[in-house]
Amino acid sequence: MSAVTSREVIHHFSAVAARVAAGEELTVTRFGKPVLKLIQIPTAELNQQEREVLVEKLLSIRMSRSLGKRFERGDAYDD
Repeated sequence: MSAVTSREVIHHFSAVAARVAAGEELTVTRFGKPVLKLIQIPTAELNQQEREVLVEKLLSIRMSRSLGKRFERGDAYDD
């Protein structure tokens, strides 16, 4: 599994997304520590309605939980 920095994801999103769409699994790091795992969504397993339900569920979790301080663009960059 390859690793990319959060900065690379922001600046080169299309290229990162293309790599994931091609089947590569990527670990996103922030300040050298892994924070996310990007994988391709198995399209054969989810129909459109199931995807919409999953997105709604994820958004409700994101909107209902405080993640500490508000995220600012500069937080995505490794120093």
